[in-house]
Amino acid sequence: MYSTFQQAQQALAGQAPGDPLAQPIEEARLRQSRYFQALNTGVSDVARSDDHAIGGPHGDIPVRMICAHRRPHAPCLVFLRGAGFWAGGIDSHLGTLHRLAVLTGCVVAAIDYRKTPEHRYPVQQDEILCVLAWLRRHGAELGLRQGAWVFFGESAGATLALSATLALRDGQQDLPAGLVLFYPNCGGPRPGARPYSQWVWRSYLGDADPDAVPGPVPLRQNLHGLPPVWLGCGTADPLLADAQALADGLQRAAVPHQLARFPDMPHAFVMHAAALRPARLALEQAAAQVRSLFDFPLMETLPS
Repeated sequence: MYSTFQQAQQALAGQAPGDPLAQPIEEARLRQSRYFQALNTGVSDVARSDDHAIGGPHGDIPVRMICAHRRPHAPCLVFLRGAGFWAGGIDSHLGTLHRLAVLTGCVVAAIDYRKTPEHRYPVQQDEILCVLAWLRRHGAELGLRQGAWVFFGESAGATLALSATLALRDGQQDLPAGLVLFYPNCGGPRPGARPYSQWVWRSYLGDADPDAVPGPVPLRQNLHGLPPVWLGCGTADPLLADAQALADGLQRAAVPHQLARFPDMPHAFVMHAAALRPARLALEQAAAQVRSLFDFPLMETLPS
């Protein structure tokens, strides 16, 4: 296990993320996929992993259900990946998914929402809400505890988790027990942001108004009535300001929340949990927050 992000990155033997600003989108996705594959080492064993295709408003939505512990009526952790809305898929975060299943005791439901820029807001939110409705209808046969679920999102996935929860609130539907979010990209486009960040938001929004209410940018929405929110972000992450702004907004809205800062960690560091000790500890801390929402004991720990 490495103690610094630089050590973990050097161990990847030249693998680097894709860059949609410097490469055609499909080439950038292919490079990103190879990078994700290099991170998914030492994947924990699970008791069951099933793939489903859920009929949605824009076509079938792939969903993977992962269970590490065979116990009836487990809570559900709905996982929304990051990767800037434009990359990733059902296998890209496999190590994180399996670790979360082991560490939380939940059934993990990973939603493979459609990617930008081919599909823009509100397509991704529509698909998440569609899968949530499917989980409610079929929860008993899937072995889920009725009404017991939590959102887990990172980066773009954290943004989608917030937006979907706000949509549920506004529609007076059942809310998750809580949201566990790493480095949320929830502030929307703004002058002076990095070119990549501007591209990400432009690709996601399309013609949508970022100031619309309800709308695609969580920090521009009314945050009242949300369930408890746990936030994790590295101190070297350019999105730390977004995480702090979200924590401030939750404070004003009287929403229970916690912001955990991880020293010297950059964006997306949690995906390095196989080799980076601070990432492993951060994921364990987030998993403990999930368990606390359901009063769930820790069944086993991951090997160090």
